Amino acid sequence: MSEFSISAAWILQEGRNEADATLSSLLIEVADRFVTEYVDRKRATSKNIQIPAYYLAEWIAENWWPLLWEPRKTEDEGEDAAFLSRHSLLAAQHGYALPKLKIVPLGKSIELSASPREAELAHVKFVNRAQILCPRELVEEQLRKFVQAVVDRLHAARVTGTWLQDTWTLISETDEDEAQFCRFAGALGLSPYDIDDGIAGIIERLQPLLGDRSLLDLCLAASPEQFPAVAKVAEQALEIVRNAPTSTLSPLESIAPPKEILSLPAHRRGTQAAHILRKRLGISDTDLRGASRIFDIFNIDTATQTVSAKTVSDVTNEEAAVTGAVVRDNNVMRVGLLQQKETKRRFAGARAIFSAWTAEGPTERRLLTSADTRDQQANRAFAAELTAPRALIEKRAKGGRLSQSGIFDLAAELQISADVVAKQAHNNNIRVARF
Repeated sequence: MSEFSISAAWILQEGRNEADATLSSLLIEVADRFVTEYVDRKRATSKNIQIPAYYLAEWIAENWWPLLWEPRKTEDEGEDAAFLSRHSLLAAQHGYALPKLKIVPLGKSIELSASPREAELAHVKFVNRAQILCPRELVEEQLRKFVQAVVDRLHAARVTGTWLQDTWTLISETDEDEAQFCRFAGALGLSPYDIDDGIAGIIERLQPLLGDRSLLDLCLAASPEQFPAVAKVAEQALEIVRNAPTSTLSPLESIAPPKEILSLPAHRRGTQAAHILRKRLGISDTDLRGASRIFDIFNIDTATQTVSAKTVSDVTNEEAAVTGAVVRDNNVMRVGLLQQKETKRRFAGARAIFSAWTAEGPTERRLLTSADTRDQQANRAFAAELTAPRALIEKRAKGGRLSQSGIFDLAAELQISADVVAKQAHNNNIRVARF
């Protein structure tokens, strides 16, 4: 199966500019579907489109770091024009017809999604729909090969001094230390080669304080406009963690978390992890005090604020982006929770368990954020199932429906926000009253 490939076969013609030199037969394949396949007004079909490859390669180079690192900032975020300009091939058309293909990172993986579209001025209709989640390395390899092929073609045609060639040289010669800064900038949706000095300064100041993993969490969750304010929240969260009481991960020593499977939605992993944990700890999924028992086992205190009221008031407006932090050190963890309400702290505390459990190494610092990355989606799903189990909601639902009073009553008993209960019910096909 071809998950993703992009290639250009050169068409020789007269001319010495970048468009003439890179006229090509372009083929893009996603999940074994040729998304470049089209029907013209004479009903003739072709898998390839004939266009200058230069402009697509230029767009890829211009958006290289956001293409590989910038996710949607929240699950509910609309795809505005600015975001699409960095992630939709339609932004690279330059007067030529391209398929409607979006390239959107989700953390370690990248979602490729194509849908049919009619390019009226070109009198063609792209016909194929395709969607797949690929490892970032695979997508990067294919994009890199394509851009390099275009650059090589320009050199062969003796076309020099183009924006693409200059920018690709910068990208190709980036060393690992520079690449880390570029990833942070890309996660914010910015080019590291044209970044505001203020934002660059914050990144450089925070890197030794937060560490690469937490700083990347922050950049994945924040927009450039939010970044200065949210950065302060992240600093406070990790300062809180340093002074927080220790919690334990010992109960997880013999329990492996479910593996990441890219072909499945991220929330499945979080939900499965909650089921595994409850089963191994001998806690029923209809136990109203199930989450409280788990917090006791891990020695996580969600009843006490780990931050002063003044600090909370300072960060309330930004807490949707960063809600807490967790530091794992082998079988010990420290959890910092920013919210004023205990119901929200309980949800964040559950997220912290999952983040520490699935850490990439025995020591790691992570932020709990609203980012639409697979790991953050999974820890939110884990927290939802741990604090508001589906089985318990189904038990309370009457005729497959949960009333508004039923939602609030159950939320009060579970000590969790009513919106968590309502969303859990909705996600598990239980009808809920307007909420």
